[in-house]
Amino acid sequence: MSNITYVKGNILKAATRPRILIHSCNCNGSWGGGIAYQLALNYPKAEEDYIKVCDENGSALLGKCVLLPSYKDSDLLICCLFTSSFGGSSHAGKQSILEYTKLSLDKLRAFRAAEGKTKLRDDIINTYVDDHIKYPIEEYKLEMPQINSGIFGVPWKETEHVLEEFSDSMDFTVYQL
Repeated sequence: MSNITYVKGNILKAATRPRILIHSCNCNGSWGGGIAYQLALNYPKAEEDYIKVCDENGSALLGKCVLLPSYKDSDLLICCLFTSSFGGSSHAGKQSILEYTKLSLDKLRAFRAAEGKTKLRDDIINTYVDDHIKYPIEEYKLEMPQINSGIFGVPWKETEHVLEEFSDSMDFTVYQL
């Protein structure tokens, strides 16, 4: 049985359940295209947090993730997977994006397995959300668009294989337009 469920629709529409909207992004502090741009328009305060974490950490974020509150929808957390130093035409190659995607998702898996606690001193996953997590972290549904396949240009099937590697610990709902 697959750990990936596909849904047609708009991932940004408000849901009545706790959820984590996962997207891949750069470490450069730019939500300038794709789903990230839509997140910036809809959740500007979350974008401010994202810019701050990028300014403070830069490319040291590669292979990590951070959860951000949406500040608008109390049931929504935004998970930034740091998969490339830069966005746009300056993004990293496909293989490194896939490797950083796996490392970032592994951080999310470990955070969920530890019931929302971090074990590493340099882990930033919950820096911004401690006061915004309303439910046990494992109750949040993991939702995403077809990450990496837009601006980063990674064929979806290759990212799908990375997601399948987490079949024992995480289920994903993938939105398609």
